[in-house]
Amino acid sequence: MTGGPPSKTGTIPPPVSAPPPSVPRPQAPLAPPTPPVPYPPHPHPHPGSNPGPPPSSQPRAAPPPRHSATQPLTHPPSQNFAAQHPVGGVGSVTLAGMPPMQTHHPGAGAQGSPTLHGHGFHTTPPMPMPRITVQYPQVGAVLTSARGNYEVRSIVGSGEFGAVYECVGPFDQVYAVKMIRPANRPHGEVHAEWAREVQRLMLLRHPNVVFIYDAFEQNFLYYLALERCDHPLTAMLGPPMQESLVIELARQLLAAVQFLHDNDIVHDDLHPGNVLISHADRPIVKISDFGISHELRGQSAIRPNVVHHKIMAPEVVAAGYTSKQSDLYQVGLLLYWMLTGSPALAAGLPYQELIRQVGGGEPRRRAEQIGTPLGHLIAKMLRRREAYRYTSAREVWADLRALPAWQNRDLFRDT
Repeated sequence: MTGGPPSKTGTIPPPVSAPPPSVPRPQAPLAPPTPPVPYPPHPHPHPGSNPGPPPSSQPRAAPPPRHSATQPLTHPPSQNFAAQHPVGGVGSVTLAGMPPMQTHHPGAGAQGSPTLHGHGFHTTPPMPMPRITVQYPQVGAVLTSARGNYEVRSIVGSGEFGAVYECVGPFDQVYAVKMIRPANRPHGEVHAEWAREVQRLMLLRHPNVVFIYDAFEQNFLYYLALERCDHPLTAMLGPPMQESLVIELARQLLAAVQFLHDNDIVHDDLHPGNVLISHADRPIVKISDFGISHELRGQSAIRPNVVHHKIMAPEVVAAGYTSKQSDLYQVGLLLYWMLTGSPALAAGLPYQELIRQVGGGEPRRRAEQIGTPLGHLIAKMLRRREAYRYTSAREVWADLRALPAWQNRDLFRDT
């Protein structure tokens, strides 16, 4: 012990190892304070890298339009999307570098050289990082993993930050192999995005979440081998669906969303291209693409770095944060589209008009105009204020299953 309880005279006896009071302790000369090392902000912040505390409820200006990492992977192979996103072409990735070095030159402050806090420190400009040219896979290419080879058979779709290939893999099984597109980003950032999505898919095992079989790297490109589904939900959108089919798809979608929320994950990108469908005795829903999902880590909300403007919730517009209720809002947009055959927000809206309609509650008003019990339920999911929406996917399903359209259904009745 270095001390003890106060003595009867009210003083604290010195520690046992302390020198006698008459012997002063030698004092080391004080070194000048070490200046802080300024790290420049990352030029390409990655989704989920800035969790931060929940923001205040004060509204702020809507975020400016940004290129989203969430381009729907729904282009059929016959479309010529290679002009915009050349899957079979080349890309580049920048090797991750160190932050600028802080060097000290004695007397630099006296000579008038660039200084930092007056201590003679200045920042050496960073050396340019080498750029690597990578070759994207083409049809017929073979991707090699420790678990076997994957032969590229066709291109399922492509987006700004990813591409999906149909491949024949080990044991002649068909897989959907997703490539993380470098998009001129640092190599370390691309690797971190891949590793994060792999980890989440490995942990989130659920019948309505797409299954991951393999993950590997080849020639500075990162891949995920996923289960191959028949098509995205986009392929089913067009004519209005029967209410019983809408509710069946909603049942599975809500089950997956509730599972994610129970694990403190907000998907934040639930658009038709990320909802995959496989056909058995009924359509099987699979949620995919966790590229911009967020871990709440006990928080109620988080500030996203990338937003998909066409499906952003009002709280993103008003205050720049997303939450579990934001996922429910996006599910409400999906249900409206399935039920009516058209999106709640028209395609091709100018950004400012899109902001005005989302902030003004236009999707909710359109859902109320459906005039059915299911329409009113969807309208509740699309309310502007989170406090007036459903609190969980489980609560949504409790109301859905009580609707006459589900109770009196002819389709998907197991008993």
